[in-house]
Amino acid sequence: MKTMILSEASRTASLKELKESSYIVLIVIVSILFIFYEATESIVTTWIRSETYAHGFIIFPFSMYMIWKKRATLYDLAHYPEFKWLIVLGILGFGWLLASLSSVLVVKQFALISMIPVVVCAIMGFRFAWAIAFPLCYLFFAIPVGDSLIPPLIDFTADFTVSALQLTGIPVYREGNFFSIPSGNWSVVEACSGLRYLIASVTLGTLYAYFTYNSWAKRLIFIIFSVIVPILANGLRAYLIVMTGHLSDMKLAVGVDHLIYGWVFFGFVMLLLFWVGSFWREDELESQHGIQG
Repeated sequence: MKTMILSEASRTASLKELKESSYIVLIVIVSILFIFYEATESIVTTWIRSETYAHGFIIFPFSMYMIWKKRATLYDLAHYPEFKWLIVLGILGFGWLLASLSSVLVVKQFALISMIPVVVCAIMGFRFAWAIAFPLCYLFFAIPVGDSLIPPLIDFTADFTVSALQLTGIPVYREGNFFSIPSGNWSVVEACSGLRYLIASVTLGTLYAYFTYNSWAKRLIFIIFSVIVPILANGLRAYLIVMTGHLSDMKLAVGVDHLIYGWVFFGFVMLLLFWVGSFWREDELESQHGIQG
């Protein structure tokens, strides 16, 4: 009985210490976000200004939720400061300074977000941080990066659409990203690149992979498909829009319904992707997440 009481008292003390350490981590992270406010402000401003990166508002809550789901495992993990990680933190701070002097915004943003997992390693220890590595890495989706993918995505969508039209037997005259068919003229512009679909798919697909699978291999495979599927689906979407306009004598899919159709189609594709992925789901994840991270 005495042993049980001591064990319970020890566990209570450990939980109290864990909570205190967690508060310190949160305070340090908030302080860093405030100290490097230029990078923080640039990230949040982009979330507000661009619909493509509006998902950034939910990244931190999602990450915190994933960590909270692992609380039972974290209670039993030893945690202690590892001050050697302060060196890494200093390197990231110096990298931020160089990026600031060079006016390279994206590097400043990456340096800022990279400081968060390093802070966890420094205060809680690497082993503790490794147990929540996935939620910590998920924070990088908050960085509004991806515009450089627009040109190749536009080219792929145009190539896919023109090739599909030719296979359908419709004559096409193409000049760059503009092409003409007997019923009218079309062009693949930035809004048609599918970047929004791609970012949304990878963001949701990564979250789905984490909660659905325990194996890192399965998670990685599903994330790869969440990259490939929206790119192919966007090409198919563009082709179907052109065909709808062509068959309706340019009365359908040429205005607002063009955008509505695009999101409805994307929603269907994502549901289909998740449904297919559910066939390989792994049960009893809660007990195993502590091992796999």
